[in-house]
Amino acid sequence: MIKQTFLYSKLDELDLSMTFYSNPNGSSAKATLLYFHGGGLLYGTKDDLPEIYCKLLVENDYNLLTVDYPLAPEVKLPTIITCIKEAINWFLEHYQTALGLENSDYFLFGRSAGGFLSYLLSARYPCPEQKGLISFYGYYDLTNSAFNQPSSYYNQFPKIAPLTAQELIYPNPITEVSINERFSLYLSGRQFGNWLSYLVKTPSEKETFSLTDVELAKLPPAFLAHSAADQDVPVEVSRIASEKLSNVTYEEVEHLPHDFDGDITKNEGLQTYNALIKWLDSLVSTA
Repeated sequence: MIKQTFLYSKLDELDLSMTFYSNPNGSSAKATLLYFHGGGLLYGTKDDLPEIYCKLLVENDYNLLTVDYPLAPEVKLPTIITCIKEAINWFLEHYQTALGLENSDYFLFGRSAGGFLSYLLSARYPCPEQKGLISFYGYYDLTNSAFNQPSSYYNQFPKIAPLTAQELIYPNPITEVSINERFSLYLSGRQFGNWLSYLVKTPSEKETFSLTDVELAKLPPAFLAHSAADQDVPVEVSRIASEKLSNVTYEEVEHLPHDFDGDITKNEGLQTYNALIKWLDSLVSTA
């Protein structure tokens, strides 16, 4: 497996880059997965997908392109979305010259907040080259009450006052920060029910950046995965989506936490990625 880094844009003085995972003979890959990391849009890094899954995808002829995006609250959702559109455009313009690929077929793939971005871009920025979307424990509705009121789960932990948490905000835009450094900002936001205020400029934007039932029904083929015991994003989000999307494959695991695939000692993660590859193969074979 080869890893290469490419610069796709700049935001002021901030570099926005991608990591391209491929086989040495990856030009004939079946498709490319554009990947967006999780972290509540407040923290994380583009290269957070466990290597075992990166290798599995690449060995099955699916390239992986992991994408930087600027984090909130240093920027808000409109800026994040604009940057991701630039990433998609970069891929479509450079898949031959920079990446050496024969075809521009792609899937949007995200985990948690990255799943939200995959839903949103699939609905609001459709391209004929996109063949599907992949959401692991993602969401599509910022008006969901679970995100707008204090979380009973997160309130089991010591309270972090908003003003204390906000000391973790940088003066300028950033693309990555570790969970150890900035989880407290997300934790506080979920404890006090103000997490979304870090993402949007006004409360009305919560609805702006939520998908309607009509938009859900028009989404491309989707692969969804979620844990029934998810303590962060209610499993009902994916269950409802699996009913409202017109072409969907839904995998649900039991008794595991939100990011169930993060623990590579558990079989469920690998089983889900094998199911994902089977789904991908079924789509590219009919393309």
